[in-house]
Amino acid sequence: MAKTQFNAEQLKTEAVKPLYAVAGATELAVEYARGYATEAQKATQARFDTVQTRVSGVQARVAKVDFDSKTLQAQAKTRVEELRADAKKAQAKFEARVAEAQKDAQALPGKLEALVNEAIEELNSTYAELAARGEKFVAALRKDGVKAVANVKPAKKAARKAPATKTAAKKAPAKKATAKKAPAKKAVKKTA
Repeated sequence: MAKTQFNAEQLKTEAVKPLYAVAGATELAVEYARGYATEAQKATQARFDTVQTRVSGVQARVAKVDFDSKTLQAQAKTRVEELRADAKKAQAKFEARVAEAQKDAQALPGKLEALVNEAIEELNSTYAELAARGEKFVAALRKDGVKAVANVKPAKKAARKAPATKTAAKKAPAKKATAKKAPAKKAVKKTA
């Protein structure tokens, strides 16, 4: 067996290290506490000085106030006159706004009627265009049958409203043509 040698001084040093660590932590905590106490004391003094300044200001304003009834009555009359003038200005503004709103309200039925008439005209023209187109398609279908469905050209308005890309515009009409073929074949088969 090997003999382990213990050095007494080294053992003593190692045993005392945790105590030194606790003492160092305690000193650090006391240092932080003193720092916080000093800061709190400074903040309290600053607040106290601010409050004293405000109290002095209020005392000065109170000292300036004249509690003479004649002076107070004159100040009250002046304030009432100002309030009356403000009320008259507000009333005039309100009346002007009411008059403007009445004019707008009177013009509203005419504007509404014009918009409705415009919408009806657009609806009637669209209806007439669709009826004429449908009549031509049915005539072509009766005359040529399935060939008429294959010859259907895409609508010009639909092409204008299509996205700006050329590929999307070319693909969209092709899909419409195939979509129209299927119902037309069914219709032809039903009549045949």
